[in-house]
Amino acid sequence: MKTPYAVTSGREFSKLERMMIWEKPASHQTGEVELRVASEIKENWDDPELKIFNVLLEGDAGSGKTELAKALSYQLQLPYTKVTCFADMDKSDVFGALLPVTENREEDGELLEAIYQTDSLQGVLDLVARHFSLTQMAAKEKLAQLVERIENTTANPVQYRFYPSEILRALEKGYLLEIQEPTVIRDASVMVALNSALEANGMLNTPTGLVRRHPDCVVVITTNRNYQGTRPLNESLRDRMQHAEKMDLPPLEVMVSRGAAKTGFDQEEPLTIMGKVIRLLEETAKANAIKGVAGMRSYFYWVNTVRQGQDPLTTLYPKVLYKLTTEPSELSLLEDALAKSGLLKDLSAWYHGRNLQAFKEGRRLSQAEADARNITEEATTLVGASDEVNSDRKEAAEETDSLAETAPTESDTSKEAMKLPDSEEHSDAVSQSATGTEAEADEAVHTGATAKDLAEQEKTLKKQLNQKARKLFKGTTHEKEGLIIHRPKATAENQRAAQALLGEIRPQVAPIIKKLKEILENEVSVDFSRGQYTGTRFDASRVAYEDFRTFSKKNPPQEAPSLAIGLRVDESGSMVREGRLTAAQKAAMGVLSFSKELDLPLMIYGDTADLSSREKTSIYSYKEFSDDYQNVPGKLMTMKPRQNNRDGVPLRLLAEALTKEAATTKVLLSISDGQPKALPDYTGKKAREDIQQVIADYERQGVIFLAAAIGEDQEIIREIYGEHRFLDISDLQHFPEELVNLLARYLD
Repeated sequence: MKTPYAVTSGREFSKLERMMIWEKPASHQTGEVELRVASEIKENWDDPELKIFNVLLEGDAGSGKTELAKALSYQLQLPYTKVTCFADMDKSDVFGALLPVTENREEDGELLEAIYQTDSLQGVLDLVARHFSLTQMAAKEKLAQLVERIENTTANPVQYRFYPSEILRALEKGYLLEIQEPTVIRDASVMVALNSALEANGMLNTPTGLVRRHPDCVVVITTNRNYQGTRPLNESLRDRMQHAEKMDLPPLEVMVSRGAAKTGFDQEEPLTIMGKVIRLLEETAKANAIKGVAGMRSYFYWVNTVRQGQDPLTTLYPKVLYKLTTEPSELSLLEDALAKSGLLKDLSAWYHGRNLQAFKEGRRLSQAEADARNITEEATTLVGASDEVNSDRKEAAEETDSLAETAPTESDTSKEAMKLPDSEEHSDAVSQSATGTEAEADEAVHTGATAKDLAEQEKTLKKQLNQKARKLFKGTTHEKEGLIIHRPKATAENQRAAQALLGEIRPQVAPIIKKLKEILENEVSVDFSRGQYTGTRFDASRVAYEDFRTFSKKNPPQEAPSLAIGLRVDESGSMVREGRLTAAQKAAMGVLSFSKELDLPLMIYGDTADLSSREKTSIYSYKEFSDDYQNVPGKLMTMKPRQNNRDGVPLRLLAEALTKEAATTKVLLSISDGQPKALPDYTGKKAREDIQQVIADYERQGVIFLAAAIGEDQEIIREIYGEHRFLDISDLQHFPEELVNLLARYLD
């Protein structure tokens, strides 16, 4: 195939040489630098004074130098070959070498080796016969031939032949020659030996005579910048380059297009985020003198793992970070830079929320996926991939009025347009009735109510909760966000799993609860209650807690210290990592046991965001203050990593509920692994100000805010909540124990 920049249109190539001309693959993205260099060479090709035939490409590893050299082979239509330099390279590697040659050396070597293994003539003949599968007579002839050959060549046993180097062959034949990494050569004179050949019509003096440079030969020198083991490129050689390019990582949009073409993965959002990660790592490595490389090769292989369905936060290490360095201190620098940038949070949000598009388009679930998500009957209409279970879709239908009220227009027409079709509501209703569980039956027995009564009570409570939430957020930035409060249901399987989880944490929290219970049961009503904001006695021992609860006061008759707890659990997609959600579930179980044994008011909410274009904020009410403890452990087992997180909404809901409690102390504890982020722009400054406004509004009403950070965004959470409200949870194994111990302080 001819190109506009071909310089060999009248030249005949052999079959092998035609095969050496680089064929541009479909994944190759023609860049601006490629066309510019090819154009420069073509325009000056026939100029005897200003012809361009030596090109220098200097830049970081992975910046595309070799790819550009191959692309020039295609554009100029010249056979491509390359030489990779090494530290101990000498002049024989540049020109070629005279090497000894012996006739039949392989056969003679085998014969001699056979002879050395025996010490008698008959033994030699037997061995030769066996070795070469010959008869005795033929073995004698074979041995005689060897003796004769040795006798006739004793005067000149070795001949020499000149083997030209690949450099010499390319210069003589007129190829495009890439010389890779000449700066690693220790002997600076080696490359200087090429100086004469780098001139127009240059020549090299070889043992077999002078070799003249072919007029079509183009030399492309590719070298890295300032890497360990490299040296500055010789000045005389650099001066003989007629064109030089500084090769850096291409612009982000070019990286994205090349990544898509190379891997066949064409989703722009993750490609862009991953490109930003590569660029950030490259900049951080340079700034901290880290010798590794984050370039296009790393980018391609990393993107390819995502195309295969792997988690990019997991494959980041073997495909990118460990190629930069495995030194712990250097890795820590790179990880800190990534954590501060928020890019991994964005990538995690995409990865765990990638089914959102499927929700919008609609699809039918496979049986395996339905089983995994506890869906017992498939709806007759397409199911959104982001729906949690069919019951969630029924809840969404029941809360249509909520969505309509928070929509930009509140007309009856809009409300009607947002309702699910009758067939879909009917299908969901059938699905709900088909999922009646043993746990619901147990609850009916426990309360003395029928299952129908319980279902009606749940429906009424859920409606009330959504109405209160709409009223609370009216006039705020969250008014139009499509908030829905769900009431999760526990199956018998959930309850069994909860009992197993309680069994794991009971040894950690039971001794603490038992000790506190004994203290409270034995406390006399006229004793002093410690840890108060005001009182008649100053308690210096409380100063270390830095919570301003440094006074004690006498308890009036029948009054005992009291505590109300609001617990918020982040159910964003990133909670799937490193067992974070399981740790949060264990912590919630610990708080549940603590509150139940000490008869403390408790409220537990989970939350996520952007489950669908209609349901922008989802709250999972696992326990209201008014609920008993029946089935709550099982409900907590329905927690799962979902999508994004809009922290200000659950915090305000819980804080508002806490203000209605009559407890002396009201603690709101948030368990989260990352900074807030939700569509379209709830992140950064906007999210921070929203959360801080919630804290300011409710701390004046006596609510104590605490944030337990269990992920990589700890510093961001510390900044949002403030140092005195921040809990650094690095040991997830003992998180439940630490949490219960913390809450116990507020009962002293």
